[in-house]
Amino acid sequence: MTPETTRLGVHYDARYERHDTGNGHPESAGRYRVLRDALAGLEPKIVRLQGRTATVAEILLAHEAHYHDLVYRDVEDFANVLRTGDTAISIESYEVAREATGAVLAAVDAVMRGELKRVFCAVRPPGHHATSGRGMGFCIFNHVAVAANYLRTHHGLERIAIVDWDVHHGNGTEEIFVEDPHVFYLSLHESGAYPGSGAAGNH
Repeated sequence: MTPETTRLGVHYDARYERHDTGNGHPESAGRYRVLRDALAGLEPKIVRLQGRTATVAEILLAHEAHYHDLVYRDVEDFANVLRTGDTAISIESYEVAREATGAVLAAVDAVMRGELKRVFCAVRPPGHHATSGRGMGFCIFNHVAVAANYLRTHHGLERIAIVDWDVHHGNGTEEIFVEDPHVFYLSLHESGAYPGSGAAGNH
């Protein structure tokens, strides 16, 4: 293994603070700023990875076209919340969500090219509650689901495992892959928390 492939990468950017969820929201730009400041103090040997914006075609690897269009229209119409549920949005939210997905794809490419061994992506809005056709739980696009299908279509991987460690069950990721025998999804979460799904032995 070469020294390059033993390296850890990290991605964070102030651009994600443009997604404005409003005062007092638990998933806020201020919360992200604390994380960004902490990551800025990491050792120089940890590689700072630049992101990119996901294309619409890439978003559609995990989401239905009508849902992508709904997000775009709701943002353009200055809505405060996605019409699909409890996800606050602002005029920058569509672009920021695509940037968040794109950063995860940039990390995937860096690992698959052998430039980095692993990458931590600090992005927002979050993604694992977003289903193929619905935004919920503060999530707009499901970054890891897009990334999993991107690995298959662009890098030829046949089997993928997603390990989701969070207080909440990643219902959106499960919904996208529940019938897919080539993607194994494991969610480690607190029982009974939002969104109320993910009981042992149930889908």
